Amino acid sequence: RQTGNLTLGVGFSSSDSVVLSAAVAQQNLFGTGNALTFRINTSSTDRTYALSYTNPYSTVDGVSRGFDAYVRTYDADSLDVARYKTESVGLGVRYGIPIAEDDRINFGLAIDKTKVTTFSDSPVQYKDFVSSFCNEATSLLATASWARDSRDSFLYPRKGMYQRAFIEAAIPPAEIRYVKASYQHQYWIPLGQVSAIMLNGEAGWAHGYGGKPMPFYKNFHAGGIGSVRGFKQSSLGPQITNTDGTQDTIGGNRRLIANAEYYFPLPGSGRDRSFRLSTFFDAGQVWRSEEHTSELQSRQ
Repeated sequence: RQTGNLTLGVGFSSSDSVVLSAAVAQQNLFGTGNALTFRINTSSTDRTYALSYTNPYSTVDGVSRGFDAYVRTYDADSLDVARYKTESVGLGVRYGIPIAEDDRINFGLAIDKTKVTTFSDSPVQYKDFVSSFCNEATSLLATASWARDSRDSFLYPRKGMYQRAFIEAAIPPAEIRYVKASYQHQYWIPLGQVSAIMLNGEAGWAHGYGGKPMPFYKNFHAGGIGSVRGFKQSSLGPQITNTDGTQDTIGGNRRLIANAEYYFPLPGSGRDRSFRLSTFFDAGQVWRSEEHTSELQSRQ
């Protein structure tokens, strides 16, 4: 069968305006069984160019090894987030170790160089961080993750469970020192022959160490598609008041998200799961470690 493919995409979101994406992938490079992928994603807030190479069987036991390179620009100006801009370049290596049929552990190590730009209307916390570390910081990032996926379908699940834990740490001799961890637990409950209920919970924790502060551009955010729908993108959590009286969020180092969603087929579609309707309840909040957990914001 053909092992190469070209993917093009276009979309629109209230936060990112027009979103364009493209990817070229070869899953059997030069007949080796190795994969090479080049991806481009661009929107008003995020522009990413990424190149990935993966050997799925670097050992006979199924341990995979991959290399990643990326160039990423993030501009928070169009979101309800205090204004800043980052430009990152990175190169890393990763290993994937299967431990069971549905379980896999991944380890990675990467060098990341991030340039941070603040503006006259940026918060004083952002400006203080830049003045302490200049406007450019090099990090040595170590990552580890574990995932278990027993869902009956990757695209249209009705039953099963998905769990994922992830930790990222900027380690010496990097100029930046922080630890950032997250955990997700998702459970699907079938109802009848075609409907299903999805329950999802996520928790995040982050902190600086070694006398170094947590980089503000690594903060958690919540609100909008992918977390708490019904709120503007990244609008929940600690806020600052600007000189013109408007408010912007600055994110935090703690995050909790809870989602419940009922999926049912489009009337007349029978058992086709490729196009479903749903009704949902989302709740969540982001806060800083020195704050107490405030009442969760929720929306149906």
